[in-house]
Amino acid sequence: MEIESQPNPVPLGDVKELLEKELSIRENKLRCIECGNFQAVPEIEPVVEKPSEEDGEESEAPVGPTCDSCGSTRLNLIEQIQYEHKLALDHVRLVSQSPPKQSKEIMDKVIELEHVDDYYAAKIADILPMHPDDVRSIFARERFSLGKEEIESIISAVKETTGA
Repeated sequence: MEIESQPNPVPLGDVKELLEKELSIRENKLRCIECGNFQAVPEIEPVVEKPSEEDGEESEAPVGPTCDSCGSTRLNLIEQIQYEHKLALDHVRLVSQSPPKQSKEIMDKVIELEHVDDYYAAKIADILPMHPDDVRSIFARERFSLGKEEIESIISAVKETTGA
C-alpha cells in the first residue's frame, strides 16, 4: 500500500499573490475551448456590412480570432473572473496578515521547534499569534500540549519578525 504524499502547506500571503496573479491573467481574456490557452482579446474594428449585389449569393459567416497556441477558432470570452474565485480572493485578502517574505521568515524560525512541522509553521505564519491562548488554539487538535517555553519562543519569533 502506497502512502500518498501531502502537498507542502503554503501561507496565505503566498496564496494571495498566486491567486491575484492567476486571476489577473484570466480577466478579460479569450480562452480556447480546444487547448485551454488564454490570450488577449484583439482589437477589432467594426465591420460595416455591404449589401450583396446578387440576392442569391450567400455571404460567409464572420470568422473570429484564432488561438495562438493551437490555431482553433473556438474561443470563449472570459469577461469576469468566476464568482467562486472572486470570493476566494476576497477571503484571502481579508485573512492574510503578513506578506510572503515575512511568512517565510516566521516559518523558518518556528520550524526548528520540537512540535512544529510544516503545517503548523504555515498556520503560525497565517495567524500571527501574540498571546499564549492563540498558540494553544493552533495546536488544539493535537494530543500533546506545548510547554511554556515553546509557546514563548513561538510568540517571540512572531513578534521579532513582525516588529510588534
